[in-house]
Amino acid sequence: MSRSSRVLRSWLPLLALLLVPSLFFPGALPGILVVSADDHLSVHHGWQEAPGGSVRHHQLSDPALQFKALRQRVLRSVEEGQVPLWNPDLHAGRPLLADMQSMVGSPVTWGRLVLDEDTAQDFGVWWVLVWTGLGTALLVRRLGAGPWGVGVAGAAAMTAPYTWVWLLHPHGATFAWVPWVLWATERKRSAVLALCVAGLVGGGHPETVAHGLLFSLGWALARSRDRRVVLGWVLGALLSSPLWLPFAELLTRSATLEAHGGNTLALGQLLDALVPNAHGHPAGEGYTGPGVWADGVLHPGLAVLVLAAFGARRPGRGRWLVLAWLGCLVLATTGLPGPMNHARLGGMGALWLAVAAGLALDRARALTGGVALAAVLATGWSGRPLDQGELPPELHDPAPAAWTQRLAALTGDGRVVGLGWALQPNTGALVGVRDLRGYDLPIPMSWERLARRLDRRLARPWYPIEALTPEVRNLLRFSGVRYVLSEDPLDSLEAVDVGEAPLGVYALAPEAPRAWLTTASREVSDPETALDLVARDAIAGRRPPVEGLPALGGEPSFTPLEVQDTSNRVGIDLVGRVTEPSLLVLADTWDPWWKVSVDRVDVPVLRVGGVFRGVLLEPGASRVEFRYAPVPWDVSMRLLGLGLLGLLLVGWRQR
Repeated sequence: MSRSSRVLRSWLPLLALLLVPSLFFPGALPGILVVSADDHLSVHHGWQEAPGGSVRHHQLSDPALQFKALRQRVLRSVEEGQVPLWNPDLHAGRPLLADMQSMVGSPVTWGRLVLDEDTAQDFGVWWVLVWTGLGTALLVRRLGAGPWGVGVAGAAAMTAPYTWVWLLHPHGATFAWVPWVLWATERKRSAVLALCVAGLVGGGHPETVAHGLLFSLGWALARSRDRRVVLGWVLGALLSSPLWLPFAELLTRSATLEAHGGNTLALGQLLDALVPNAHGHPAGEGYTGPGVWADGVLHPGLAVLVLAAFGARRPGRGRWLVLAWLGCLVLATTGLPGPMNHARLGGMGALWLAVAAGLALDRARALTGGVALAAVLATGWSGRPLDQGELPPELHDPAPAAWTQRLAALTGDGRVVGLGWALQPNTGALVGVRDLRGYDLPIPMSWERLARRLDRRLARPWYPIEALTPEVRNLLRFSGVRYVLSEDPLDSLEAVDVGEAPLGVYALAPEAPRAWLTTASREVSDPETALDLVARDAIAGRRPPVEGLPALGGEPSFTPLEVQDTSNRVGIDLVGRVTEPSLLVLADTWDPWWKVSVDRVDVPVLRVGGVFRGVLLEPGASRVEFRYAPVPWDVSMRLLGLGLLGLLLVGWRQR
């Protein structure tokens, strides 16, 4: 056999992994179908003229209803030539980069900068599957497995439960980097490891990052305590600091860290590790088991189980890898200290079985290896076809209903809000209106003060508003809300005709401005007192409560202003309007990192009404500019520069 033939045969199983996504989604990669969960949009108000409809998989809603709006704002910020630091579409404004689930650092997002929406969607799916498989395959190759073991390990990782359940989520895009960090640890090349660690952190899901780092730390302690590995981790932390440092800072002033944490698996869910969909499936016969279905998807494929068990019969790494998987199942049921969703450790732990299955074929011949690879793909796929699906392009990224465009035109730069489940949070951003609510975590405590007043239940993370009480109406007017949407009739408000719609649109304050001038104010000592005053006073905007500012003694007044804004900046022209000491109120969320200048001179940003921003103006002021300049971002850019310098030095030395 010639040398070229031997090389081709040794690489053939690895190259075959590039074709696996097309086997799973033959119409989409490439083709005329799109791997998508956007059918969920069709049953939400913004895409309907009448209520009703059904979806393929009712628990696969977040990619369409949550993450799509975040990604849309990231892309819009880039188009504006700005760093995606702030999101003005949700919660009257909230941090965007610090959200992490906006996936600013992921190739899944980058593809949308150069590809059309349908192609970019399928590219993201292809990338997650292939990147997970290739990383695992290279890791097993580094551990000494033969060509067929390499292919089997890659295929097992591509059909692993965590990869497939979270394929369209930031979770999958983050998990795809875990085997690469393990592989780079084995290579002991600091520069390569640093890039892989940075890729993991940039994946977009904080809990998966934390669990992935836990996996990687355990691997490093067991396999290598080389100082080059430590250096790689340090450089990786520096390179990824623009992503994790703003997030970490936001957590320090957020009360929502525990809202998605503390979950563990029920013992009954462990049955899924041996029998796929043992308790049913939401896209098929329903789920009747305990706990959360997605967290309890554990089955790695029958062939993977058999191969891993075969490898565990021999002393060495295979046995320890199987024990590591079992340890993950135990931790998924008992939990670990800290407010995180540790139930997902069970699904992530199947990566250890993928590696063990590949090592079990270290001396397999072509026939045995080919059969094993086919069995891994077949049995891995047997539990997966209901997890994801394909849609025609017309159902992926559908156009919003006509009534939403009429509502957007009426609302202008003002806001809307839905009662109950009307216009579910984040979907408003997709149809072109600014929603006072939003769906995501973590949320700054400054905004949660308002959310608690709007509904005492404070049901995170979607913050529903149950009733339109007089106090709620006052708070909404002050927040710049012009229209209220409701599935039930609101006799207290005038209905607005926007055409055929599945809910009612009601005028709360059609002229409510997003920004205004007043010559009177009230001095308060804390945000709770300010919110009390706003809730009790229907015309609080004429004499708003302000912290840290002596009361203005002018006559209560109210002069609406026009706002010009981009993602991170808000500008307001005032030529000829300010003839006496005045307060400018901007009904956008207060944040400690917003700066303001009056005629290019920086002045303090005031907190108005307990939640919003304001600035004191002297007579003659002509221009006010708010700009979002978070200190964590500035610090992270310095750390990034230090990391790049270290990367260059390490690369030069290694070369």
